[in-house]
This record gives sequence, C-alpha cells and structure tokens, in this order.
Amino acid sequence: MSNQGINVRFPTGHTAFFLIHGVGEQKPFETMDYFARNLIKYFDNQSLPFKLEHLIARRQLSSGSIWTESFVRVSSKNTEQDWLIDIHEYYWAPNTENKISVPELLQWAEQTIDGTSKFYNRKGNEQLLNRLVADNKRKSLFKYRLREVSILLRLFNFVYPALRLASWLILLLIGPFLKGRFLQSAWTLSKQIITPPLVNYLGDVAIYSITDPKSPYQKIRQEILAECQTLLEAIIQDEQANYDQVILAGHSLGSCIAYDTLNLLCIESSLAQDQNKSLLLDKIKGLISFGSPLDKIAFFLRETANEDQYIRQRMLEHLNSFRVKPQFTLQSPYLNQNPVICKLEQIRWVNYYHLKDPISGHLDYYENLENIEMKYQTSWGLKGHLGYWTEPSFYESIADRFLYVSDFVTKLY
Repeated sequence: MSNQGINVRFPTGHTAFFLIHGVGEQKPFETMDYFARNLIKYFDNQSLPFKLEHLIARRQLSSGSIWTESFVRVSSKNTEQDWLIDIHEYYWAPNTENKISVPELLQWAEQTIDGTSKFYNRKGNEQLLNRLVADNKRKSLFKYRLREVSILLRLFNFVYPALRLASWLILLLIGPFLKGRFLQSAWTLSKQIITPPLVNYLGDVAIYSITDPKSPYQKIRQEILAECQTLLEAIIQDEQANYDQVILAGHSLGSCIAYDTLNLLCIESSLAQDQNKSLLLDKIKGLISFGSPLDKIAFFLRETANEDQYIRQRMLEHLNSFRVKPQFTLQSPYLNQNPVICKLEQIRWVNYYHLKDPISGHLDYYENLENIEMKYQTSWGLKGHLGYWTEPSFYESIADRFLYVSDFVTKLY
C-alpha cells in the first residue's frame, strides 16, 4: 500500500516498554505477545511502515548468574528514520506458583481484615477511608471486599478435604482410561481440579503483600523486587539500544510490583552519591498502571503500626512514600522531615481503569498521576479486568502520551 496522501505520524527516539504481568497462571512471553500484537495492530491502522524483530541480550540476575533475555523490537523500515520500540517482559509467575496452601491463605485474609478494621477504627483515621470512597460513582468499586472473599475461602476450606479425597478416588479408578495432561499423579491432579482460580489469584496477592520479615514468603517478595529492579537497570544501561526513555507498564498486581520498584529506586537515589546512576534513572519517563489494585492494596494490605507506635508508623510511611498524598499520612508534630527525597519527578504516571473491572479503580491515594476511565464493552469481572490488552483505544492513548511526545505537547498548548 502506498503512503502517499496519508498523514503518518512517526514515533520519536528509542523507547523501551518494561511489562510486568499480573496474577494467574501466566506463561513466558504471553504478556509481551499481547502487548506487541495489539501495538503493531495500532500501527497498521495508522499505515505506519515498520518491521518486527525478535532480539536477545545477555543479562545478569541479582545473584550474579547469567541468563539470556528475549524481547521484541518494532522499528522503522526506513533506515533514515531512527526510531525503535523495544518490548521487554519481567516474568515473575514461577516465584509464587503453588507456594501457599488454602489454610494459610484463609489465615492471611482473616489477619488482613482484622488489621484493616483496627487501623481505620482508630480515632482520627475514619477520614482516611471516607476520602477513598467519597465519590459515589467509584464507591461501587470497593464492593470486591476481602471480607466477602474471606467467607468464600472459609466455606471452601471446610469442604476442601472431602472434595480432594472424592476427586482422588474417582481419578484413581478411571486412571487407566486417561490421557494427555491427566497422565500424572492422581493426588496432584485432584488438587488442580478442585482448587478454584480465586485461590490461585489471591495466593499471588497474599505472598507478595506479606511484609512480615519473619514470614517465609517475605523472601519471595524480596526476590521478585530484586529481579525486577536488576532487569530494569540492565535495560536502562543497555548501551547498544541506547534508550531515550523507559516506560514501566504493570497490569493488575504487576502495577504494584512496578510501583514498589520505583519506590525502592527513590530510596536508593536518596542515598546514592553517584551522579551517573541518577542520570540513568532519569531515563525512566513513564509508569502505566492498568487494572491496578494499588488503592485497594493501600486500603486493605499496607503495613501499619500499633496506635501508640507513632514513630514506627512515620518510618513506615517514609519508606513507602512515592507519590502518596500527604493527607493519607499520620498527622504528627514529629518526624515530618522525610529522608527519602524522591528524584523521579520526570515520570509521567497514567492509570487506566474500567468500572466493570473489580480489581482496578480511579487511584485517589496517590498524587501527580492521570486517571483515565476506559469505556470498552465488557461484562463485570474477569473479562473487564483483562479487556485492556485488546482494546485499541488503550494503545492509541499510550502512543499519544509516550511515543509522539512533541505532538502531544503541541496539543496541550
């Protein structure tokens, strides 16, 4: 097709998208595939001539071990145009897969509910919750309560042993007639069959959100964040690609991992004396959160101190302060000087949510971000939560805000 007569917009510079998937049974390159396929579909609709390549790079884990990263590159067919878009993926699913039992998950839900209730029932803290659900339009988003989930888990925990035994006996009897994926231990398979997806999804959230240093799951959380930060820094420092900007894009729980990684970089940049490292961090230009539970994590799962431990509470707030609105912190005459001086002001944060996505929502707990409500046709629940990946307007919005920077600035003024 000829491009004559068509006003084609071309991306500018070298861009890296750093994708972080959410909960569930994810497969390697699945997130990258979704994002790349729909991004190039957008480019096709724009009549933009491009080529797509699979590239590899040598990387290093936080432990020092060497591995090979695969990523895809979208670039110009015209050698005179120096633009490229690399799509990287941080795959963390194996870290939490089948690591937590149903009784442990139930215990976590109960402790979370009790801790949340105690914190928001304290004198002076009621306003924190009122601010989060002040808008009646968004109040419905909070109907996906942990208390309701806890009831479901409690019921499941009650019938789980009987269901497991019954399914094991049935599989054992019909074993000679099974084939394919069913050719495995009947006991192992019985667990896979009767465990609902909710348990697997909440298991990822439970493992990642446990911040108690005495918990064995704290090590898993630390490993996830360490590898995420290590890969992100390797991408930023890739001399061959020489990126002008790196954009973090996190779906669902992946947005929490992206946020926590940036929060850690804020802490490190407050300590670092190395100007070169600060210049490298300046390359992080964007954070895209979609289907994000960040407000719900802040409401239900954030670590808090006992009512009389105002020093500990202020220290916890300082260490988790990246773009948190001041009104959601403890009002105290002490410890008001935060030692974490965030140096990531250049990051443009865009949050996408849908009213039929029970996980996401308009983010009110944080400041200096743009909330965009998606309007694609979907049903309430999982389809609403996954719809972003295939929604054309989602990729158009991302392109406008991050790929055609000069165009977008011109529109604003």
